[in-house]
Amino acid sequence: MQRWQRCTHTKSSASDVKSEENFFKWQKPLGQFTGIRIYNHQLRSKVPLVLRNPQMVTWYTCGPTVYDSTHLGHASTYVKVDIIQRILRDYFKLNLVTAMNITDVDDKIIKRSKECNRSMLELTRAYTSEFQLDMQRLNVMPPDLLAHVSSNILNIQRFIEQLINSKQAYVAQDKSVYFDVANCKSYGKLTDVSLDDVQPEEQQQLQHKRHPADFALWKAKKEQYDPSWLAPWGGEGRPGWHIECSAIASMCFGSKLDFHAGGLDLRFPHHENEEAQCCAHHEQEQWVNYWLHTGQLHLTGEQQKMSKSLGNTISVTQLLEDYSADEFRMACLLSNYRNAMPYSKELMQTACQTLQKFHNFQADLQAYMQFLKPLKLLDEGALVEQLQHMTAEFDNSLRDDFDTARAIGVLMDQMSSISRCIDDQQPDAEEQPAHCLDLLLAAGNFIQKSMRIFGLSQLGAGIQTQAASADSEGINANALIADILALRSKLREQAVNGNLKNMALLAACDEMRNLLQQHGVKVRDHKQGSSWIYNAGRKIREAAKKVVN
Repeated sequence: MQRWQRCTHTKSSASDVKSEENFFKWQKPLGQFTGIRIYNHQLRSKVPLVLRNPQMVTWYTCGPTVYDSTHLGHASTYVKVDIIQRILRDYFKLNLVTAMNITDVDDKIIKRSKECNRSMLELTRAYTSEFQLDMQRLNVMPPDLLAHVSSNILNIQRFIEQLINSKQAYVAQDKSVYFDVANCKSYGKLTDVSLDDVQPEEQQQLQHKRHPADFALWKAKKEQYDPSWLAPWGGEGRPGWHIECSAIASMCFGSKLDFHAGGLDLRFPHHENEEAQCCAHHEQEQWVNYWLHTGQLHLTGEQQKMSKSLGNTISVTQLLEDYSADEFRMACLLSNYRNAMPYSKELMQTACQTLQKFHNFQADLQAYMQFLKPLKLLDEGALVEQLQHMTAEFDNSLRDDFDTARAIGVLMDQMSSISRCIDDQQPDAEEQPAHCLDLLLAAGNFIQKSMRIFGLSQLGAGIQTQAASADSEGINANALIADILALRSKLREQAVNGNLKNMALLAACDEMRNLLQQHGVKVRDHKQGSSWIYNAGRKIREAAKKVVN
C-alpha cells in the first residue's frame, strides 16, 4: 500500500514543519474525565477519555461490505467492539448511542453479482441477513441505528456537493468527484502519510485525478448495467467507499463523534480519508475524538490477516460447528483488542478451559451453598480483603484501555482463592464455622455479573437450578437429571454401606456418570451428595480435525 507524506502549501522551515505537525496532533476534548484511558495510535500512548456530554456518548462502527459470508476476521472485530461497548454501557453506565453502516454499493459487490448472475439487490439482502444472523449467534448486540448505503444516496450526494462548493473536492472530466488532498492541510495526521516523492509509475495512473493521493467521492458509471444514480453535478455514478461512512456517521451524529471503531487495517486509507472529509465538511480540526482499532485475526503460522481474497477464511458457521459463541468470545477476551489475534486450536482450547473454570467455580460454590460440601472455618478478614482487592483490580483493568485479559486473570485468582477455602481446608469439629456465606456469595455474584457484562451468555445457565426447564414435550430436563442423580446417590450409599464395598454397584454408578458426561452433563461428587452442570467444554471434542493446526 502506497503511503504519502503530508503536503504543505508553501516551503517551510524545519521549525515551522514541526509546529504544524504538533498542531495536527490529537486534541483532548473539553468535558468530563471518566477515569478511563484509551490507546491513541497517532500518539502511540494512552490518553484520557473525556466526554463532551456524559449523558450521551456517540459511537460509529464501520459495517460489512455484504458480498460474501462473514468470516472470523470480521467476527473478531465485531465481538471485540461489542465487548468494549458492553463495558462502557453496562459497567461504566454510559448512555452509549451506536450506529453502523451496511455497504451494499461497492465494486466488489458489482463484480460478485456478475460472477454469480444474481441481482445486486438480491445478493446484498441475502448476505446482510446472513451477517445479522451471524452476529446474533455470536451474541453481538445490534447497533441502535443500522444504515444501508443504498438508502442514503441523496444524503451522500449532499455531503459531496458541500465539499465541491467549498473547493475541497473537484469534478473530473468523466463526472467522477475526487477529494483534493493538497487542499487539506491536516491530511495524513492519523497515520503520518506524505504527499511527496510521487514515483513516475504513479503519475501514469493519475487519469482524471490531480494527484495520485486524491480519492474518489463519486465514481462515474462505466458499464451500461452497473448500478448508478443521477448526480447533481452531471452524469450517473455511485458513491466511493470512504464517503459512505462519513456521510452516514455525520447524518447520525453531526460534526463531532466520540468513538469510531473498525479493524486496524482500516486506519489507512479508510479512516484517514474519513477524518479528512469530515474535518473539511464540518470545518473542524478534529472530527473523531477516539479511534478504536482492533487487531487483525490471522491463522497461526501466517502473517497475513484472514481475508476472502487470500482464500484463508473460516466462516462463523464453521466456527460454531466446533465451538460455542462463548468460547470464541473468551478467546477474544484473552487477547488484547489492539493486538493481532493468532487463531489456532491451542488458543481455542485455552479459551474453552478458561470458560470451564468459571462454570466449575459457580457449580462448586452453589454446591457449597446447598451444603453438599461440608462448611469450613473461614477467615472473614481475609475474605473481605480479597473481595476489595478483586473489585478494585477489576476496575483498574477495565479503566486501563479495556484490558480484559488482565480482568479475567483477576477473577480467576479470586476463584482459585475461594475454591481453596471451601475445598482444601479440613473441617474443625471443635469450632463453629464462621458466618462467611454472604462474602462468598458476594464474590460469586460479582464474578458472574462481570462475565455477563462481557457478553458471556451461558455462564451460570448450565448450573443445576430449581427453576423449571421443560421442552416442547413437557419434559423437565433439570428435574430428570436431578432424579437420576438422586437415585445414583442412593446406590452409592448402598455400595459403601458396611465393611465391604459393593464394587459392581460402584462400577454401575461410574457408568451412569460417564453416560451423563457423554450427553454433556458433568457430575461432581461431594461428601454429602452430588451436583451437576452442563459441560461448557463439550465442544472441544475433536476440534483439532477441523480447526487450523
